[in-house]
Amino acid sequence: MNPHVYGVILAGGSGTRFWPLSRERFPKQLLRILGEGTLLQQTFERLLQKIPANRMAIVTNAVQAESIKLQLNQWKDDIAENVILEPEGRNTAPAIAL
Repeated sequence: MNPHVYGVILAGGSGTRFWPLSRERFPKQLLRILGEGTLLQQTFERLLQKIPANRMAIVTNAVQAESIKLQLNQWKDDIAENVILEPEGRNTAPAIAL
């Protein structure tokens, strides 16, 4: 694995477009839609095939941070400091810039 490659998962959406299944406090990334695990867990596991957990960052908001940490609990030691909170939701580009 290339030591200079990092993964970023954008998981701060508010869930408005997938309503009524998703809601602000429980958006689509936290839902189990297809297969095993939630969309977040499936994405994280796909990235693990290429990037170690300690080189992944998850960008989210304060409302969803605890739910994200719970869903990725088995990797909590690797990602504890890599859950980044957006001060304010401003779509994709600012989240990547963090």
